[in-house]
Amino acid sequence: MGSGGTKGAPTDVPTTSETEEPHGLARPTPAKQKKTAEELAAMILQDLSSVDGCPKRGVIVTVYGLNPWNSMLTFGVDAGPVPNKADLQSFCDLITERLKRLYEI
Repeated sequence: MGSGGTKGAPTDVPTTSETEEPHGLARPTPAKQKKTAEELAAMILQDLSSVDGCPKRGVIVTVYGLNPWNSMLTFGVDAGPVPNKADLQSFCDLITERLKRLYEI
């Protein structure tokens, strides 16, 4: 630099970025919506009730935990015999995994 120059970074070149720029092909993760455990349990139960063979009564969905949360499917006495119990449990697990990507407690 000359005798009249200033030391440091030139004034026309930014030293830091005000906004974070995405690098590579990664997409920004959208923020998850908040739901209560009761709301999530109701959503899961509503999807399950549309499955053929799902009992109309005695099906209980419990949502527990925080982050990550999970669900448990139980069948009460009012449900009676449930021949497709394993299928309903698998479907409940699929619904839960889908909702975990969208919602948090």
